[in-house]
Amino acid sequence: MALGKARSPRPRQGASLAHSQTCRCPRGPAKDSREGSEAAVTVNGAGLDCTWEALRKYQARAAPAPAPPAPAMALCLKQVFNKDKTFRPRKRFEPGTERFELYKKAQASLKSGLDLRAVVRLPPGESINDWLAVHVVDFFNRINLIYGTMGECCSETSCPVMSGGPRYEYRWQDEQQYRRPAKLPAPRYMALLMDWIEGLINNEAVFPTQVGVPFPKNFQQVCTKILTRLFRVFVHVYIHHFDGIIAMGAEAHVNTCYKHFYYFIQEFSLVDHRELEPLREMTERICH
Repeated sequence: MALGKARSPRPRQGASLAHSQTCRCPRGPAKDSREGSEAAVTVNGAGLDCTWEALRKYQARAAPAPAPPAPAMALCLKQVFNKDKTFRPRKRFEPGTERFELYKKAQASLKSGLDLRAVVRLPPGESINDWLAVHVVDFFNRINLIYGTMGECCSETSCPVMSGGPRYEYRWQDEQQYRRPAKLPAPRYMALLMDWIEGLINNEAVFPTQVGVPFPKNFQQVCTKILTRLFRVFVHVYIHHFDGIIAMGAEAHVNTCYKHFYYFIQEFSLVDHRELEPLREMTERICH
């Protein structure tokens, strides 16, 4: 399957960094620029359970109370589990397979309270491609879920351009509908991104599930492309919608998921340092 073409981030000249957490997209003229800015966040420590199952605990908050209506952000969470939504979990590992066992091992390490830097290291004797596959699928499901909580807050009205603050924009390009980089509203960009990733991880030629079937020679490049674009979801959520995460009391889980993701991509040098620039200041505070 052909991958969308990547471009290096090009910041706008002379713009200041954004440090606010708001559900509004930055205003001002849009240039041919790409990625983000920094947002100040509150960190509630490490060692939290940031598995997909832990994030699902917030489903309970989405149930409407018998008396007053549920808060708007709780209603957003309810829609995370609507089967018609694009951000529902897309991929599971088949029980009994080697990859399922590796997934369980990774999840057990994550829940054990070990240092996240140690959790992401390749276990002795395991295949690097299997380790990458397990984590790419898991990160896809969890980041998909995180963005899903912003379903109503992130709209074409509030976020008319997929961006990461006033300095950068993300433009979508693929080999089907958008052959040239296109400026799109954030929800449209996210929908295309999640569909694109789902297509890759469900493609047996790219993510083989049968024992003995080799990964393609460019598998690590495919993982790099997926993880680079998933990082952009973190950028948008942190800079434009983190107040919504705080309102739900989910900031500790989101922060820990980000740290897990960051340590993984750093461990295997999977994302270009220029792509990480939008959240550099925040990352220095919570990951070092």
